[in-house]
Amino acid sequence: MKIIGINGSPRANGNTKSALDAMGKIFAEESIDFEVLHIGHQLSPCSGCFRCAKTHTCTLPDDGLNRFYEQLIQADGLVFGSPVYFASITSGMRCFMDRIGCIDMNNGRQFRFKVGVPVVVARRAGAVNAMDELIHYLNYAQMLIPGSVYWPLAFGNRPGEVWQDEEGIQTLEVLARNMAYVMKVMDAGKAQHPVPELPRKYYTNFIR
Repeated sequence: MKIIGINGSPRANGNTKSALDAMGKIFAEESIDFEVLHIGHQLSPCSGCFRCAKTHTCTLPDDGLNRFYEQLIQADGLVFGSPVYFASITSGMRCFMDRIGCIDMNNGRQFRFKVGVPVVVARRAGAVNAMDELIHYLNYAQMLIPGSVYWPLAFGNRPGEVWQDEEGIQTLEVLARNMAYVMKVMDAGKAQHPVPELPRKYYTNFIR
């Protein structure tokens, strides 16, 4: 089994990376491979062209997005991590999720029934708002979202300070353990309980 963590911080080795590392220690104990992808701020925003509906890939100039998407498809679980900027996820994470969400919606929903969790790191406030943004994406992708002993957030300002948030680290560790459990239960039950068929989606426009 494999889990991929997405580091949506412009800082490759900031507190968001530390939060993902805290979960990575638990994944190692659970014998689950863990890899962190640093998307930073290198991605362009979605243009809304919807060409991906035909190509199943993003047709914007290559900035690594399609490679990231292929890696995520191969994983069994996903951790979406972002620091909090102005009570929101980073622009890099938003570009990432907008674009992979659009591709996946038109590519048979490859994230469906993967186990996914949000993780946010804040200096002070806005963490719950950012967490909600991530959950909206995971829910629409029909991913399974386990919980923890608290909301999946931790606090820190300077790199490494998140390790001083004992409750935050415990929350992430329990989240990682619960995530591993759900993945193993899902894997064990696949033969007896096949994934439900994906129905054709209806679109209703309110303005006609």
